[in-house]
Amino acid sequence: MRRALLVLAMAVLVAACSTDPYPLPSGPPHAGQLNPAAVGSPVQAVLVYLQVRPGDHIELLGADAIGSLDGASVTFLLSRPVIEANGDHVIGKDFEDLGGAVVTAVSESPGPDNTVGIAAGLTASRPGRFEITNVRLRYRINGGGEQAGEGIDVVWTVCADDPAPAECPEE
Repeated sequence: MRRALLVLAMAVLVAACSTDPYPLPSGPPHAGQLNPAAVGSPVQAVLVYLQVRPGDHIELLGADAIGSLDGASVTFLLSRPVIEANGDHVIGKDFEDLGGAVVTAVSESPGPDNTVGIAAGLTASRPGRFEITNVRLRYRINGGGEQAGEGIDVVWTVCADDPAPAECPEE
């Protein structure tokens, strides 16, 4: 009986660990963002917020957009927090190439210091409505093998026209 309970406890532990989507967010998106854009002019938005666990070293290998994107090109960027004079942590102000970037926790405790943003840059080649509903991220944690996962914090809709529309209404 004791052995059966131990086997059951280990199975539950393995199942719980294997469902952790870290470093990607879990559950449905927490927000939506609507942006007007001119055809041919790039716009950017932070779509995923990764909170790096203390002691972890995450190498970002690349990302793919999932959604309605026919007629648009998408690039992905990393946005590290910028600490402003008043102490605020701002993500989405400075950007760098995503592929090959390495992120680590800068603080020994969870919090905004350890959060980075995965941003998308979208350029429409024609008028239309484009939407990113998920992000597929490829990465390595602590030098391990390549992993991939999907997650998003902000669903992003871009309404493009020439000239840019005044707003991007919800549908």
